[in-house]
Amino acid sequence: MARKRHDPAQRRAREAARRTAAAERIGPRPKRTPRTPATLYDLNPPGTFYRDWARPAVPQGMNGASPLDAAVAHFGPDSGEADTMRRFLAYAEIYGQQIPVEAARHLETLARLSGMAAEAAADQDISEDEAVESLHSLHAQGLLLVDDDGSVWLTVPPGTPYSAPDGAWAFVEKRMDAPKEAVAALGSP
Repeated sequence: MARKRHDPAQRRAREAARRTAAAERIGPRPKRTPRTPATLYDLNPPGTFYRDWARPAVPQGMNGASPLDAAVAHFGPDSGEADTMRRFLAYAEIYGQQIPVEAARHLETLARLSGMAAEAAADQDISEDEAVESLHSLHAQGLLLVDDDGSVWLTVPPGTPYSAPDGAWAFVEKRMDAPKEAVAALGSP
């Protein structure tokens, strides 16, 4: 028995006809959702905790030095300022160059005070610091946000398939209530 010879042009024509028929049955392709920006800063989250953004910088006159080296040289290696700069640079690794310092500090404080970090650490067999870093990672992606009252919510960023119908932020579920003391402490100078 002789094998049939397949003409590539006929095969392409059959495939094109099949796709056209399928498109008529199914309808037009849905609009693609736009790509989400790379950082939380680009997503422009709502609320008072996201009004001020900071970025690590070297003081004038210390060209070529890192921000940590500048803090250590000016205040000393064991100073509170050097520790703050270390924390700030750790935030920069997670959040990018623009850091919502107030929201990040509040999230970390609340996660430790509420026991959520300890609970997540026990569930996943990781350290509490790793659990807090994981929460910061979710926050940096816009999947957790701090609301104006200080509570932490699971959210859906705008421009994603499950975002709010008008393309705004969707606050899905409250994950942590803010203790009054934590919110008051952040508000004081």
